Amino acid sequence: MGDERQYFPSAAKSGPQGLPDERQAREVKQSADFWAMAVRESPLNRLRYYDALIARPGFLDEPGQREKIKNRVGELIRESDAAAVVGDPNLASMVRFLFGAKGYERLKDRAKTAQLQQPDVVANMASPVHQRGER
Repeated sequence: MGDERQYFPSAAKSGPQGLPDERQAREVKQSADFWAMAVRESPLNRLRYYDALIARPGFLDEPGQREKIKNRVGELIRESDAAAVVGDPNLASMVRFLFGAKGYERLKDRAKTAQLQQPDVVANMASPVHQRGER
């Protein structure tokens, strides 16, 4: 069976020798600029930044690094909306990794109570449709 497209090795496409290093440096600078802007916008973006740092190989190998990250992530979780943290799969897995299953369950409970304290949710719970279990 033949393929209608012809695939070339990546080395054949790279072009001149200096280009990949320049491109890589430009991409690293763009990534750093993006994170510098994004972390100023919201605590959720700062949490995503810490999630990206934790994912780097060898990042948590330094002594005391995990505790520093854990303390800072805990502050950011308290600062942000618990429902948004639970709703983001990457952040939820980071919470499980750092704080364990009990920490994740506490965060889920906090998100649930915060949703129930909103006036429109409490008003909708009294409706007959909610009592029957319909949506």
